[in-house]
Amino acid sequence: MKAFCVKLRLFETQLRNFNVAHFPTLSEIKCAFPKANVSAKKGKYVSVITSLMTEFSQRFQDFSVIEKEIKLFSTPFLMDAEEVEESLQLELIEMQCDDSLKNQHQLLSLPDFYRSLENAKFPLMRRHAKRMMSLFGSTYICEQTFSLLTLNKRRLRTKMTDTHLCDVLRISTTKLTPDLPAILQSKAQHHCSH
Repeated sequence: MKAFCVKLRLFETQLRNFNVAHFPTLSEIKCAFPKANVSAKKGKYVSVITSLMTEFSQRFQDFSVIEKEIKLFSTPFLMDAEEVEESLQLELIEMQCDDSLKNQHQLLSLPDFYRSLENAKFPLMRRHAKRMMSLFGSTYICEQTFSLLTLNKRRLRTKMTDTHLCDVLRISTTKLTPDLPAILQSKAQHHCSH
């Protein structure tokens, strides 16, 4: 996210000077039509980038508030112990001074690394990691569910009621696999001949 914001600021500055180095299509147009006054539209391009920067910073403003906590989670061996919450300082120092944990941090995924920490020795660091992981997991689940909702509420499915939509979302988001043959067999109607 930080890299994206920095790139947007770079794009905005460059577009103000009509430097189109990072905009290949605009560069092609500029070269193909040298007499055309394409630079007259630079204000429009700059406003789009500025609008995107504003939208992005508003949408992700919560992350700037917890930036240190995210850094502590993702790069605990690079954090200054004095910059973290006091309750975590001693555990962080213990962790940073353990070479085997540094090695594990490089080899394992972040969730696996924090699971591998001894609960008795690092209870607060493990709790902090769980809190950070739950942030991204719940955001991912919300985004996936919203995408499924949008997909199922398309123009072609206008006759769906809220009940139908609720049922479709429940089916779409579950990890359970229905045993269709058993369900069909239980619902089968046996017709007797007259």
